[in-house]
Amino acid sequence: MNDQQLKNTTEIVELAQNYHQQGDTHRAIELLTQATNAQPELDGNWLLLGEYLAQVNDQQASDNAFMQYEMIKAFNDNLSLAEQAFLTSDYAKSDQICRGLLQQVPKEIRVMRLLAKIAKHFRHFEISTSILASCAETKPDDVAIGVEYANALLASNMHGKALEECERLLKLSPQDLDIYEIKAAALTKSGRFDEATAVYRKLVIEHEQQALCLLRLGDVLKIVGEADEAIDCYKKAITLEPLSGEAWWNLANLKTYFFTEHDMELMKSLRDDINITDLNKTLIHFALGKALEDREQFDESFQHYEIANTNYVKNHPYQHSSQNEKYKSFFTLDYFEGKKGMGHSSNAPIFIVGLPRSGSTLVEQILASHSLVDGTMELTEIVSIARELINPDPSGQSQFLDSLANLTEAQVKGFAQRYLDYVQPLRQNAPYFIDKTPGNFHHIGLIKTLFPAAKIIDVRRSPMASGWSVYKQFFAEGHRFSYDLATIGQYYNEYIELMDHWQRVLPDQILTVNYEDLVNDLPGTTAIILDYCDLEFEENCLEYHKTNRAIATPSSEQVRQPIYSTALNQWKNYEQFLTPLKQR
Repeated sequence: MNDQQLKNTTEIVELAQNYHQQGDTHRAIELLTQATNAQPELDGNWLLLGEYLAQVNDQQASDNAFMQYEMIKAFNDNLSLAEQAFLTSDYAKSDQICRGLLQQVPKEIRVMRLLAKIAKHFRHFEISTSILASCAETKPDDVAIGVEYANALLASNMHGKALEECERLLKLSPQDLDIYEIKAAALTKSGRFDEATAVYRKLVIEHEQQALCLLRLGDVLKIVGEADEAIDCYKKAITLEPLSGEAWWNLANLKTYFFTEHDMELMKSLRDDINITDLNKTLIHFALGKALEDREQFDESFQHYEIANTNYVKNHPYQHSSQNEKYKSFFTLDYFEGKKGMGHSSNAPIFIVGLPRSGSTLVEQILASHSLVDGTMELTEIVSIARELINPDPSGQSQFLDSLANLTEAQVKGFAQRYLDYVQPLRQNAPYFIDKTPGNFHHIGLIKTLFPAAKIIDVRRSPMASGWSVYKQFFAEGHRFSYDLATIGQYYNEYIELMDHWQRVLPDQILTVNYEDLVNDLPGTTAIILDYCDLEFEENCLEYHKTNRAIATPSSEQVRQPIYSTALNQWKNYEQFLTPLKQR
């Protein structure tokens, strides 16, 4: 039910009560009957109806109303228990109650919406989206359900469908700014940055959460290379909400903004504000770490980085889980030999993998500067396909491997085509395109199953430089391993171990590129990359910083500059603090 329906029903019930007080109980009964027909799930209205019917001596109708009240009240009480279980993180209990309720009332909207929330919590976005699609189909005029559905489509990377749903909802509620917010996010994810910018500019003027809208507008401007205006947006957001840690961190995350003394004093004063949240405090510490690093005050800088990371781990503990042994046992030479001919014949995708902050954006920018290659963004569709192959009641990644082993040739080609269809709106007209999602190194087995001819470039950086760069970076989502030095070292080792395995079972099919080689010999290393990709050398690739394209990574401003070597040994300024990383 949407707010307008609830308001209308409430008004009807209030009117019925007024008629009853005036002695016109029959008119009151007519209105209550209307209310219970419109929203039968509100048990209190059945109770009132039963009482009024009893007063006019319509005993049978009164008994029926009381019976409805008791059944619906019991149903609602159980639903409340399920909601409470969800809020206290007892998801198994919440799920069990919901499934029992659906046996009583199939497709009951409130129960299905709660199940969708449970699925979303476990990142089963496809399941959540499917449930909400059914809800939206049942109640197409309910804007609140439509908004949930549009958000679910966005989380499932179904950006085109999310935009379609937004347009449908705007016809129902043309002034609903929450719908515009989803629309702007979907436009951004679809690479339609000019349109997204226009929507965010509207929201900055009209939305009550102006600071948040300024942040999102700044993010899009940063992606398209309008750094000065992005900075202006972030500063305006800080003026409106000084405690916005995200705004402070976004300035730091540009990598080119130099904080003033006033900025730093203000950030330091905000840390102790009684109203600041843990996350905002963490982000301000990350920003202070960067500000002091730029001033070469490395000891104090590390203190802030350490506080930031420690705070984050406290609130978001990392549970280590490695699938390396399972993958090494499953993805063998025989496995890939047996899959020959099953995959898609396309050689268009070029996958760039590795750890974050290791130079992958630089390699992407070099390749995207070639006339035959489209740059896209960090795509998540391979991860979505992998997640879909996991059993909906997950017991671990082994379910993914079992599903992969049993795929038919038609299913393999279907998943591959789904991936190509997903990427198509983000491409221009070049024959090749880049998927730069560093974490796809986990999914090289899946990638090579779907696309045997795909190129894969593994970008590496020296362990200490890589580890330190990850530690001082706040990631908006994922990368939970990156907030503890010892854990980063362990993760790095497991990454190398898995990449070594891929090299063994896919000989001569993966190119390893060292960031240090790029910095020290850009022409020579670029020639190697282009040769591996079967591309002729083009001078534009050496002048990658002049290529005007959207870049949605923390390195966006750095790769809009010529090659520089200052980042190679930055970690040495902090070496005395990095013993846990070095030991691993």
